[in-house]
Amino acid sequence: MKDLYHLHPKAYTEGYQILDMLPQENKDKIPEKIWDFIKKNMDVNHEVTFEDIYKNNLLEDTNILLAIVYKQYIATEEEKKIIKAKEKSVERRKQKEAYEKYNPNDIFKKEKK
Repeated sequence: MKDLYHLHPKAYTEGYQILDMLPQENKDKIPEKIWDFIKKNMDVNHEVTFEDIYKNNLLEDTNILLAIVYKQYIATEEEKKIIKAKEKSVERRKQKEAYEKYNPNDIFKKEKK
């Protein structure tokens, strides 16, 4: 899974534009070092329009950036609990799917034709 420090430079530009539109009380929750990191890693040649944002014509990395910032800095404690529960549920589902696909009990069974 990607993290805040390994995203496409255009995602930092798009994310900055969106985060900058937040109410000041939410912007203040984001540490200055995060703002500085985002600004430092932005693609200064990438233009973001309100239409891009409105129609969600954004990079997947932008959504990852926004999700990380929201979860770590803006979400309330109750929202963080809900997010963690959802993440655990998704992880359990992925593990179950992987187990079913690569079941160690079936690994040496021959495929019937």
